[in-house]
Amino acid sequence: MTENTPWGILRVLNIFLGGFSQMQAITSKEFEHIGDDTAVTVVDFWADWCGPCKMQTPVLEDLDQAYGDQVKFASLDVDQNQELAQSLGIMSIPSLVIFKNGMPTEKVVGFHPKAALKKYLDEKLTEVTA
Repeated sequence: MTENTPWGILRVLNIFLGGFSQMQAITSKEFEHIGDDTAVTVVDFWADWCGPCKMQTPVLEDLDQAYGDQVKFASLDVDQNQELAQSLGIMSIPSLVIFKNGMPTEKVVGFHPKAALKKYLDEKLTEVTA
């Protein structure tokens, strides 16, 4: 059973994402029904009105395709999930929360180009498999 805290609920994020081949939009309600089965997961916190978020999405979709099953990607609209975003300390968007082995470990804020995110994620994968 998962702890009844945002981090406890998020701890089981990866099982929900495991069945998808493309970055999926998720809601805070779906966080209650998910589990972990992958080493690294990236959750993108965004909003429709956010220009940098619109620039970040295609980068993440490309990385999702490139990493396949090695890294799972999901997106969460902060306007539709304000309480969860606040409980996770999301103050600026886009924000990426990085999960390693089902646990949130790091946050990356702002737009980042594909090469920079790929380098960062490669480092995270190395840490998990080391």
